[in-house]
Amino acid sequence: MPPTVVNVGAVASGAAAITPAFPASIIRDDILVGIGECEGVTAPGTYTPPSGWAHITGSPVQQSTNTRLTVIWARYDGVMTAQSWGDSGDHNIGRIIAIRGCPLTGNPWHVVANSVEAASDTSVSWPGVTTTVADTLVLECLACSADNASSALGALTNGAYTDIVEQIDNQLITGNGGQIAMVSATKASAGATGSSTATLAIAGFKALMTVAFPPAPPRYDSYNPQPLNVPVLQAANW
Repeated sequence: MPPTVVNVGAVASGAAAITPAFPASIIRDDILVGIGECEGVTAPGTYTPPSGWAHITGSPVQQSTNTRLTVIWARYDGVMTAQSWGDSGDHNIGRIIAIRGCPLTGNPWHVVANSVEAASDTSVSWPGVTTTVADTLVLECLACSADNASSALGALTNGAYTDIVEQIDNQLITGNGGQIAMVSATKASAGATGSSTATLAIAGFKALMTVAFPPAPPRYDSYNPQPLNVPVLQAANW
């Protein structure tokens, strides 16, 4: 089965440094994914991943000076707590989502793609990826420059997905303003996802990332070479 979303933490935003909250009900080895938006031109114009966190490959994604998407991750160790991402400059907005059921070692993601849209409009088109394993959880991430104080992202459309759920859709009007959004979906079979599309309430420049997370491989008992999640058939009594 694909990895699942556990919870989403509260959004953190404003003109000063932010500390996005951890999602509720997380347990050891859950994957935490943080998404942030900033202007990309006012110094320092970026976030600093806290201790124990790292950028997902390709992050940050910057659309000129208009908007900058940061996507970072950490494997929860059962004791770590929320830490500051710092002050990016003009405005700051970030949020954390927790995922369960990913591989327990190494990078938890499978494939990643990113892109930018230099046209300030209301259309959004995420880059596609090609998975080579079944049952991946895909996160479609967005940072946008639109100065908007209300819900911004319309329904995501992609015929290759099932279980499409909007997880994050937050905005602020501090400074030049900006917004973040994230949609989760399942790619049941291996192969190309194609491009996902959606519509924004207000036009803006966009920075985008598509990240696919594979399921954890089956675990085996050293005394019995059967996956622990597969029932063992007992021999009949004769």
